Amino acid sequence: YTTLFRSLRKLCAHVEALAPGAVAGLTMVNEGRSHIQQALFPSLPPDFSLALTDVPLVPSSFGSCVKAIATGETITCPDVQNDRSFDERWRQVCLAYGLKSVQSRPVHVGGEARGTFVIAYRNPRPENEWNVALMKFAADAASQALSKAQER
Repeated sequence: YTTLFRSLRKLCAHVEALAPGAVAGLTMVNEGRSHIQQALFPSLPPDFSLALTDVPLVPSSFGSCVKAIATGETITCPDVQNDRSFDERWRQVCLAYGLKSVQSRPVHVGGEARGTFVIAYRNPRPENEWNVALMKFAADAASQALSKAQER
């Protein structure tokens, strides 16, 4: 998995280079799809990733990543501070690390959502065409990397 994580870290760095001010990362679910097993956000302190680890995948749970995995759709939260559709704990974790806008897109492996690709910003930001295209590219690239790793 070292090669996989090195590739995913590079993908995050490339996305951040293409979208100045962005913070990119991924979440990955466990085999049974019951919880987030691992989170990778190379530009943030490790505590942020730890706060997302072991979050259960239940409808009332947490935030945009869990909802994206559950629905199979991209979930956008343009204003974390004022959006009350997500769990307060998720909002507090995001705000503690300065993330004020979050977009999560499912990463599919073998036809099922195995995680999410995340692009967050330090200011509230509505979805736009550039973010939609970048998010699709990044999630597809992550899907390919995870699929290849699974084949090995």
